[in-house]
Amino acid sequence: MPFLYSLLVLLLVLVPGHRAHAHEVPASVVVRSYVKPDGARVRLLVRVPLESMRDVSFPTRGAGLLDVARAEPTLRDAAQLWIADGLRLRVGDRALGAPHVIAVRAALPSDRAFDSYDSALRAVRESPLPASTDIPVGQVMLDVLLDVPTAGIVVGNGADLVLEPKWAHLGVRTTTVVTLVLNDGTARVITFDGDPGAVRLDPRWWHAAGRFVVTGMEHMVSGIDHLLFVLCLVLPIRAMRPLVGVVTAFTIAHSITLVASAMGFAPTVLWFPPLVEVLIAGSIVYMALENVVGARVQQRWMIAFAFGLVHGFGFSAALRDQLQFAGSHLLTSLAAFNVGVELAQLAVLAVAVPALRWMFARGVPERMGVIIASAFITHEAWHWLLERAATLRSYRFTPPVLDALFLADVLRGAMGVLIVIGVAWGISGVMRRLSGARVASKAAATGLVLLCGVALVAPRTSRAQAPKTTMQGVYTVAQATKGKNVFNGACLGCHTTASHMGPAFELRWFGRPLSELYGYLSNLMPKSAPGTLTEAEYVWVTAYILKLNGMPAGKVELNAEPDWLKAVRIDAAPSHAPNNAPNHAPSPLEDRWEVRRFRLVPQF
Repeated sequence: MPFLYSLLVLLLVLVPGHRAHAHEVPASVVVRSYVKPDGARVRLLVRVPLESMRDVSFPTRGAGLLDVARAEPTLRDAAQLWIADGLRLRVGDRALGAPHVIAVRAALPSDRAFDSYDSALRAVRESPLPASTDIPVGQVMLDVLLDVPTAGIVVGNGADLVLEPKWAHLGVRTTTVVTLVLNDGTARVITFDGDPGAVRLDPRWWHAAGRFVVTGMEHMVSGIDHLLFVLCLVLPIRAMRPLVGVVTAFTIAHSITLVASAMGFAPTVLWFPPLVEVLIAGSIVYMALENVVGARVQQRWMIAFAFGLVHGFGFSAALRDQLQFAGSHLLTSLAAFNVGVELAQLAVLAVAVPALRWMFARGVPERMGVIIASAFITHEAWHWLLERAATLRSYRFTPPVLDALFLADVLRGAMGVLIVIGVAWGISGVMRRLSGARVASKAAATGLVLLCGVALVAPRTSRAQAPKTTMQGVYTVAQATKGKNVFNGACLGCHTTASHMGPAFELRWFGRPLSELYGYLSNLMPKSAPGTLTEAEYVWVTAYILKLNGMPAGKVELNAEPDWLKAVRIDAAPSHAPNNAPNHAPSPLEDRWEVRRFRLVPQF
């Protein structure tokens, strides 16, 4: 008998149960939703993968297929438990009522109803999935229509609507795309991961300012590379006037490039962000080495100004994903973010400068202390420089096409350089008064600023490099190879290469902008978890599909910049073009997608 008990326990441990798999938490879940205030109520439309709703027994038939005819009551229960109960809305500080489930609908992963608010609302109300549909439960998308009573509060376009979703438990990583639809037809898209707390869909200016002051402070404190650079700047400076001048020059410089980048005047080529990271690490190495060999304090403001231009681009990279929370207050948010950065910077200096003075006065010779601290900083920054340079080498630099668009970008960059020179010229006068000494000649300062303004001359957009059709080589061999690996790993379970090549591909895509193919892939693939790959992975998969259809590789790298994609037409060589390929004019879909960092989200 003990032997039988032992055998039973061993079988229970080694043999997996079928129900255990049904309760696994999905690795990645994408929730798409629309919010529309409508006077006496707020209407929400939500689409979520059914596999993310655990502990619910959905009716099945056959080999795990959803029994659509009997599923509606269970779908309603799941929608209430997993969606409605995890959502609260308020207007300002006044809470609205609990959401009610009005309608539910099972949908296929390929269903495009959620491309717009109107089509999603119409589909949930009037287009149920046919009862004969054969689809595994794990591939079903659940569409939910919710109504939120406003308890007598009129919720119009100007209402301070605050969303508090708690949907992070749907998956290990839950990404939510919220589209606020106003009565005048305008829309605003916000994307976040996990549970973000209170999200103001249409913030007032003071709400945006407060949020971005905190964001700027957090970024400065958490960005160790920026802190080390500031520390290197002030390490050999004891007098207050030169210290104020150096910090002011750095602040003005990074403010210029931060605002320029946020307003869309910075280069958008793929290699520019990693180049900025390399230059930031290089700036720390340079400043630390200069401290070791002996810093020229009277001229340090010029170096602070030059490298401040580079650090401003670095700040803008952190700000780019946060601007979606600015609402219509872009300039206010930019200014508030910059204020937050400066407050954190001043707080660090208020601690670091007295500490250095105390240390140098109590036993550590100043020169030795500066050398030792700079040596440690150099060691750390040098490793950053090597790592970031390795990342930069993985990007291919494509020389720009010398056409009218490139000339316009050069002229725009030249205007930016002139502005920078003018600002530097003004700072030089202030520095003369602060230092009471003669600074370097204006010609030398102008030359240095010109050198540092080269970044502004880089092509602002890669649109000028875009070929006219996919037959002119719009991707590289390396991108297609990576795309094959991603396709085999993430897509091959639901698709085959045959479903993305040949006559079916030609009839659907030939003559259309490449932006539509990329938008389709990045929002609906893979079927089990749409929109969960990185931006680079979707680019690679797009390149691989082009290769499958006989479109040649070239020296131009495919990228996800919207204008670039719109300018390229999916086409084949004239001898291979199908006779019935549509002569497709740009559709409204081209203008309904906007690239965010690492994902493509709908704009309506």
